[in-house]
Amino acid sequence: MKTITSYISRLFVLLSVLSFSSIAAAQVSDAQVYQLLDKSGATKTIEGLPMQMQAMGQQIALTAKNPAEHQKFMETFLSSLNTDVMLQNMVGYVKKNASEADIAPILTWLDSDLAKRMISAELQASDPQFQQNLMGFMGQLQANPPSPERTQTIINYVQSSAIVDQSMKVVMAMVTNMFDALKASKPENAEIAAQLDAQVDQMASMMKPALEQQMTLTSYYIYRDMSNEDINQYAEFFTQDVGKKYLDILMGAVGEGLNEWGVSLVKAIEKEQTQS
Repeated sequence: MKTITSYISRLFVLLSVLSFSSIAAAQVSDAQVYQLLDKSGATKTIEGLPMQMQAMGQQIALTAKNPAEHQKFMETFLSSLNTDVMLQNMVGYVKKNASEADIAPILTWLDSDLAKRMISAELQASDPQFQQNLMGFMGQLQANPPSPERTQTIINYVQSSAIVDQSMKVVMAMVTNMFDALKASKPENAEIAAQLDAQVDQMASMMKPALEQQMTLTSYYIYRDMSNEDINQYAEFFTQDVGKKYLDILMGAVGEGLNEWGVSLVKAIEKEQTQS
């Protein structure tokens, strides 16, 4: 259990990245679903996960107490990640939870100039070197703090988009699914079940402030070339019904894909531990 839970917190960092690049009616068509995932940047983000996770693993290795154990874990970690299955689950989620009437206005907005520019900026988070680039930018930001207007603009965006709450729902659902899979593999061990349940509650209260800080700092970086006016207009979109629906559908789809991966990861680790 320790091997699994020691890496759970790192998934919050990943989700902070994914959250940016993913952000009785007629049934939505396959073509519309694929357009939504492609134009929102979700497809590219999911397809880039293996390289992202490998890069993160290399960074973690620099401080790993046991490099050999870390390397073994990362091999299992990456082998459990099937992006084709994740995308299939995401498509299924959208078709089940959205109608043509929901998707049509979202696709219209995604074709706007503002949407294209903002999503292009957000896709920087898919770069394997993103965390390294972000840290370099943070150093510059400390030396040259943003103006009060810029700070207010970024904070307003984070609050208006409700991206932190949406991301917390996705992460906690994934963690819960992973823990449920672990408990199911050891049904006779009531102590492990109690420990895992307690950790879920602790993580929920401890990680939200950290995630909000990560979202805010990341926003400074990925939107650094965007004007305050553009960011404010983008924030306004998420206060509208179509914006709320867009984020709800997209984050729900990402969560569906990640949930499946989380369970696969637990099973892979359990199998590895049984064989060793």
